[in-house]
Amino acid sequence: MKIDEPVTKETIECLGVLAGLPLPAPRRDKLVPMASALIAAANELNRKMAEGRRRGVSPITRFPER
Repeated sequence: MKIDEPVTKETIECLGVLAGLPLPAPRRDKLVPMASALIAAANELNRKMAEGRRRGVSPITRFPER
């Protein structure tokens, strides 16, 4: 997926197939705006973290223990 490509129902369907998660059409429709917002926020964070003044900063990610 290209950075400037909009998220569509087809995008969600493709991602679901690739992840092995068959999603019914009504669910795909509801995921489009949420995925669009999440991808836009992730792209903005990526741009900020790529700036020279932030190269020494690393986001802290903590995964829950299983």
